[in-house]
Formats: sequence, C-alpha cells, structure tokens
Amino acid sequence: MQSLSRTRPRRSGAAAMIFACATAAVAALTTTAGAEGIKLGYSAPFLTDPFQAIMANQTLKAVAEAGMEAMPATNANGDAGKQATDIRNLVSAGAKVLIVNPTDSQAIVPVLDFAASKSVPAVLIDIAPAKGKAAMIVRADNKGIGAKACEALGAAIGGKGKVLSLMGDQATTNGRDRTSGFNECMKAKYPGVTIIEQPTYWKTDKATSAAQTVVTTTPDLTAIYMQSDSVMLAGVLNVLKSAGKLTKVGEPNHIFLATVDGTPFALEKIREDLVDVTVAQPLDLYAKYGAFYAKAAAEGKTFSAGPTDHGSEIVPVGDNLMDYLPATVVTKANASDPSLWGNQSAK
Repeated sequence: MQSLSRTRPRRSGAAAMIFACATAAVAALTTTAGAEGIKLGYSAPFLTDPFQAIMANQTLKAVAEAGMEAMPATNANGDAGKQATDIRNLVSAGAKVLIVNPTDSQAIVPVLDFAASKSVPAVLIDIAPAKGKAAMIVRADNKGIGAKACEALGAAIGGKGKVLSLMGDQATTNGRDRTSGFNECMKAKYPGVTIIEQPTYWKTDKATSAAQTVVTTTPDLTAIYMQSDSVMLAGVLNVLKSAGKLTKVGEPNHIFLATVDGTPFALEKIREDLVDVTVAQPLDLYAKYGAFYAKAAAEGKTFSAGPTDHGSEIVPVGDNLMDYLPATVVTKANASDPSLWGNQSAK
C-alpha cells in the first residue's frame, strides 16, 4: 500500500466566452493529447456549463502531462444511461484506466462493476458513487461546502429572514451533501431563517424558472443560496435585474447571494459587488490528482487512509477511499487570488 502521506438558457457575454473557449480547448485536447503511453478514457456527465468544460479541459491536460494518452472525452448530456454506454464503449475501445464524473451516483454503480470485471480501474472526480469499485474518489467535502455557505449567509443576514435554496440534483452526492450541510448548519446556528427549497437538477432553465417564481412571490426574500454558480448564477442575476432587485453589496434591500463552484463569472461578479460569497471548489486539484491517481491505478499502485502531502485527507468511504480536497470561501477580499481556479481559467 502506498500513502501520499509524506510520499442552457442564455449566458452573460463573459460567461459565454469562457464556456466557448473551454469547450473548444476540450475538443482540441481530445484529438491531440498524449503521445504513447497508458490509454485513458474520460467520461463527463455533461459539458454544457463552464465548470464541467473547464474541468474536462484541465483534466485532459493533466493526463497528457502525466504521459498518458487521452481518448476523446465523452459527454453524457445529463443522461445516466448514455454515460453507461459511453464508459462501456471506452473500455471496448481499449481504455486501460478511466476518469469518471458521474451523472447519477446510483446509476454509475453497475458500469463501475463492469469496468472492474474487465480489469479497468476507475478514478471518480467531483461526485462519488453510491457503491461500486473505484480506485480513488477525488472530491471536496460537499457537506462542509454547504455549511460554509450557511455560515457566511446566516451571519450576514443576522440569523433571520427568508432564503431561497436552489438545490442541485438530489440523485448526486454533491446535490445531497450541499443541501444537508446547508440545512443542518441553518437548523443548528440560525433557526430563525426560513428556507424555501427549489429543485434544479443542475439545469439552468429550471434554476432560472424557480428563482423567477420565488423572487416574484416573496417580496421579503433575504438571500439566495445557489449550489452551482456555473449553471445558476447568470439566470438568477437576470431575474433579480428584471425584478428591480439587483443591488450591490452593502446597499439597502440587497439580497445576499451565496454560491458554490467559484467560476470566473462568479469571481467577476464578486469583484463587482453583485455577489457576496462563493465557496470555490478545487477544480484544478480534481484535474491534477484525478490524473495522478489514474496513472497510479493503471500501474497497479494502491493507497491507504491518512493525511496527504497536498493538504487533504484520504478517508475510507464504504469499500473505497476518498481524497477529500479543501474548498475555499471567497469574498471580495480574496476574489482576485491567483491561486483560485476561476482566476487561472480566466487568463
């Protein structure tokens, strides 16, 4: 055992440009990445938002830098059945190792078992499976992310008021964890806050529609918690602007906005005083360590639970191991920090 311890609706112009550039880069990399070496298949849940497109781009770069050969990335378009077919096709086409970001935490289990039966290890990034064999799971503590958003939001609104919670897909571990982390924190620390929950399934149109309904029918809305600024923020800002309720931080009647992901667009809006806080995912580290663990798995290396040499903790989760990477709370005070993935991607 080896241990690392000590060894779809309209986007704004800026968001659309970042997304288009990232998507083009993914296309370029999937046709040029990798000389000779380990053949790796990358399965994405969808590539229709900046977060997923940039993560695919950075992961494929890391794969090439690690000396592996990247096969063309697959795009499930949010369809768990298509993702299962994508992965089977990657294995049939000769993939020796996989990096997978699941569309559905439960639906991915049989296809992980299929890959294991073919001796093709899989590293999962961002979202964990419900079960199934993974060489390593690389993700942030999403319950902690929800709690961090709660603490920033709850303190800012004085522990009272009405908060719209735009939830991610509850079929994914990230959606469930960001919801439970936020709600448990609110119940324990800010019981005077009323939470208005709305499902979005990680869909921009559903998030925008839900925000439109609640903003229109809740004149005393105090704050909005978005579980993904990548797919929710542009639409929410448009809704607030149309309703005459988009004000800057510190101005009277400002609706506090807390998000998750830390996209270039979110950081831009924080610097413009339109968004209060985001909890930035370590996207760059998902890419870096996803590629690292994939190469290690292909070479037959294994790991053990414990602290890593990159400031995280490997923890047992069922029969698998998970490298829990740290997430960063971002306000205007640190929104220009060059170490944030959103600032690196915006260059």
